[in-house]
Amino acid sequence: MRFLKQNRKFLLKTTGLIGLFLLCLYLRMQIFTLAYVPSESMVPTLQDGDFLFATKYDKAEIKRYDVVLFDFPDNERLCFVKRVIGMPGDTIEIKDGRVYANGVLCQDNFVEELSNDDGIYQVPEGCYFMLGDNRNNSLDSRFWENTFVQQDQIRGRVKCILFPFSHIKTF
Repeated sequence: MRFLKQNRKFLLKTTGLIGLFLLCLYLRMQIFTLAYVPSESMVPTLQDGDFLFATKYDKAEIKRYDVVLFDFPDNERLCFVKRVIGMPGDTIEIKDGRVYANGVLCQDNFVEELSNDDGIYQVPEGCYFMLGDNRNNSLDSRFWENTFVQQDQIRGRVKCILFPFSHIKTF
């Protein structure tokens, strides 16, 4: 009994720290994820070295043009970040560097340079077609063996750049 009285503060602090750790772990596993951008495939939107914050709770509400984190379909140990261009059931056509979804010209105000390739892609149900914003320097859906990202491969929707401070912005 004397031991408990003497170490009460220690036990309370330890219990509090364990509780805080478990709360952080839960939030990290269920609510958000963090990622590092290791390439220039999303320039000018994201820079090599940017540190990202993404939410998991709304990944079922993906929309065209969202920037998302996902398991690379050709090697699920790798996490990629790209922009959603093709939605489930879409026909994506790249013609003279311009991208069309179901015959409608897609936005490209986030792209500095149009791509140098052409192609037509039929996006299966439950899947997405991804492109990098740096179209001529991006390993994206156009070049993968497994062309499309499945819904369950999406880790989260990118909400903001956290670091470096000079790049902070929200999406």
